[in-house]
Parts: sequence; structure tokens; C-alpha cells
Amino acid sequence: MKFNEAAKIIKDMEKSAKAISEMVDVMGVMAINHYKKSFTDGGFTDETLQLWKHRKREDRGRYAKNAGSRAVLVKTGKLKRSLVAKKFGRYAVRITSNVNYANVHNEGLRAGRGKGFKMPKRQFVGYSGMLSAKIELRLRNKIQRIFK
Repeated sequence: MKFNEAAKIIKDMEKSAKAISEMVDVMGVMAINHYKKSFTDGGFTDETLQLWKHRKREDRGRYAKNAGSRAVLVKTGKLKRSLVAKKFGRYAVRITSNVNYANVHNEGLRAGRGKGFKMPKRQFVGYSGMLSAKIELRLRNKIQRIFK
């Protein structure tokens, strides 16, 4: 192997490592945007959009008749705004929320005092095939540009 070829390979490897490191931040932004879109869509998108269960009040028509009714899980916007991306290792991102009721809504757990009641699952964060495909495509395109 010639010196110029080896130098080019090393340079390409350094560019690839830098691109992957930069993509970790991009993955976080893409994930946050995807998950925040759940609040706008009124459901979670894995492969397809899975709409959240309506509030009981909506089933009785209280909100259905009002043009100004609010979306499910959007009263103050605190939960949506609380989503942040944190690096998890070198090549991963973890989406977190500091809102104590986030898991109750996302997983459909018990809420309220005492025995409380079972909150319907209204997932807004989790594995998404669509998000994974978007990230994979973006990473693949970035790496391909390096080797052109």
C-alpha cells in the first residue's frame, strides 16, 4: 500500500468518526422533534400513527362541541417542553423528562391518591420504526458523502 493511499484511508476514517459523533447530536434533535410531534398529532408514530384514547369528557361531548377544545395531553405544554436529549455513551442518545407524571401517561400507569385510577396509555416516547429509519437514512447519506 502506498503512503498516499494509507493517508487517505486514515483521513476518511477520521472524517467518518467525526460524522458519527456529530450525528449523535442530530439524532437527539430528530428524536425530540419526532416525539414532540406526537402531541400535535394526538398519538404516537411507530410504523403508523396510533391515536391516543380520548378523554372521557370528549366522549360525552364536552370538548367535541367546542371549537376551542385542547388536544389530549396538552393543557400547559409542560410535558412536551420537558423532553430533552442526553448523550448516552459515545453513540447513543436518551430522551428524558423531568416531569414526574411523564411515565404515567407514556406507559399507562396508576395515577392519583391512594389506589388512584389507571391512566390510559398515551405513549409519546419510545421505539419508533419510522424514526429509526429516518436516522439510519440520514447517517447513511452522511457517511456516503464522505467516501465520494
